[in-house]
Amino acid sequence: MKNHIFQVEINAPSNSSPAQFKDLKHLIRESDLDKKIGEKFPLNEFNQESELLINGSKELLSYFEKVDEEKLDIIEELKNIEYIGLSDKNEIILRFNNEMFDEDFNATGVYDFSYDFLDNAFNMGKFSKFCISNSYNDLLRENISQLIEKLPSLKKQYRLIKHNNEWLLRGLTSTRYNNYDNHLAIYLTLISLHKYSKKNKTLFNLEKAYLSDSEIKIFLSQQNPINISNLGDIYFGVYVSNNEIKEGTFSLELRYTVVNEDGKNFSGLSNHVFNISHATGIGNVQEKLAFSDKINELKEITIEHIMNIKKNKLTENQLFMIFRKIHSSTQKLSKEARDKAKDYYDSSLVNNTITLVDAFDKFNEITADVDERVYLERIYNEVIKEVSSNQ
Repeated sequence: MKNHIFQVEINAPSNSSPAQFKDLKHLIRESDLDKKIGEKFPLNEFNQESELLINGSKELLSYFEKVDEEKLDIIEELKNIEYIGLSDKNEIILRFNNEMFDEDFNATGVYDFSYDFLDNAFNMGKFSKFCISNSYNDLLRENISQLIEKLPSLKKQYRLIKHNNEWLLRGLTSTRYNNYDNHLAIYLTLISLHKYSKKNKTLFNLEKAYLSDSEIKIFLSQQNPINISNLGDIYFGVYVSNNEIKEGTFSLELRYTVVNEDGKNFSGLSNHVFNISHATGIGNVQEKLAFSDKINELKEITIEHIMNIKKNKLTENQLFMIFRKIHSSTQKLSKEARDKAKDYYDSSLVNNTITLVDAFDKFNEITADVDERVYLERIYNEVIKEVSSNQ
């Protein structure tokens, strides 16, 4: 997960407190979408003083407040925007003349805004990188200014965040679709998982979370594991993610952690329980969040796969399959991580008594980056399904 201006990491202790339903009120705000979600998923159907069946939800909400800084979406035509130049970090600065404000104001690009905006508006992302890397600032200014003049009615929606009393250009958001921002994703997740927990007589614990000004990654696990004889325990849970920018989605995936009798462990990510894009209507959201049966179905499938592999020793072909999936992932895993995977693979060839759990436990050590770990967990689940189907 790349660095953000506003970002926190939570590693929740097992005794973290649950939130009360009244603590969720501030997550429903003034936008039309918020109001519709508040109507479809009303808080008044719960006792406001009762607790969610999610330990750590109180801590999650508290930390979210620290990164939930002031945000603003502005729909603006290019005729009301002026290109000012580049910041000292080579990010573009735009001046907005917007009726929402008493006076014009400047906003500076952050993260990938400069490239994304110029590529989206003018198809000149690579050209802008070329100009900036070669200090052709006048050439860049000339092209941007002329294109703004030639395309005055081109309309975009700009996501701004406020930092140290200055507006920053975070990205482009959609004018056509719903924007399920982080506060709504957290609201819907907590309510839906509480309903699941109540129906299935279980309890979730917040395991860890990564929260930023535009993205969330939340890991929750169920309290009681399922024991598999001659293997160990499976802890089921979910992985929730949301990205507010561009074509980001709000999704929940079944996640599981296997701990064998020797204490070796790994986590895998199964199929999506739901995946909500900005194009998803409120009615479909309501249908997708009634997911109790789907979670339980995926759990049964996962248990069956794991029962099939148990303590089976890996063949050289199976070990190579795992290594190949990892080492060929050049877009998802860093060179450093892939090199570490190769070192482990080479050293494992001399030992023909390794199990899947042993292998995954060791491959976990190749990276600490959350995005890379999530990608590895998807690979592990693919491998388990392939090995299980060949038993």
